[in-house]
Amino acid sequence: MKTRKGKYSVSFKKGFLVLLMVLGGYLSLVWGQKADTFRIVHRFEADLQGFATDKLKQIYVISPNQVLRKCNEEGKVLFEFSNRYLGTLGKVDASDPFDVLLFYPDYQTLLFLDRTMNVTADVRLKNEEFPFPSLVAMGRDRQIWIYDAALNTLNRIDRQGSIKTSSQDLSLLMGRRFIPNQLVANERAVYLVDPDQGVLCFDVFGQFQAFLPLPGLEQLQAFDQYLFYRWQGQYYVAEQVGNPTLLEGLPLNLHFFGGMPNWIVAWNGIEVLVYKK
Repeated sequence: MKTRKGKYSVSFKKGFLVLLMVLGGYLSLVWGQKADTFRIVHRFEADLQGFATDKLKQIYVISPNQVLRKCNEEGKVLFEFSNRYLGTLGKVDASDPFDVLLFYPDYQTLLFLDRTMNVTADVRLKNEEFPFPSLVAMGRDRQIWIYDAALNTLNRIDRQGSIKTSSQDLSLLMGRRFIPNQLVANERAVYLVDPDQGVLCFDVFGQFQAFLPLPGLEQLQAFDQYLFYRWQGQYYVAEQVGNPTLLEGLPLNLHFFGGMPNWIVAWNGIEVLVYKK
């Protein structure tokens, strides 16, 4: 809106600039052409159902029997953690290697581990507030983002489990059903991915910013200000503003991948592969 002097308000300017940044990131996702070539430097066999990486180049491997192993890039196990009472380990977020987030959806429980994989805190989500929490991510300032599939809302909670912000029903926001299967947060934004439609972008306070129509986008991940993703059979890394870089040298059949701009970890169904530029 305009002030009496005919100039745009500060809040309008700020929101407009954020929108330009997000849309600039979208254009870079679609049209970026730069490429980096990677080569394998380490590989080790692993049977796993998921993994995560951190900024210290450590790999967190979830085994089929729900044991979480923290390894170095050569595959040496540094620490282990398991909890046989909470069911399936649905998510590991190691964006902070000294404060690792685990999500056990069967019991709607969050655990936090220190660098030696000891539990430092836990949060049990209240069923009346979160009937079906399906996706979680660690956000800026150690706050937690939760998508509830029953309510179809994006929520921000503190470390005590108190809700700080909550979105409206995303179907109302979109004007149609929106069914995300990924929730990703970094220092600048929060992203919800519907593989059939694209990406909803929110700021770090949970305010909706933009919708990016990228159907088919897979494995969106974040590291600091960088985004990793697979789209149309190719792998990319990008900042939210600026041209993305095509990651060459990675096979098309990777089940999982992640890492940093110059250090990529992937799993091909048999081995964990560590790539460097």
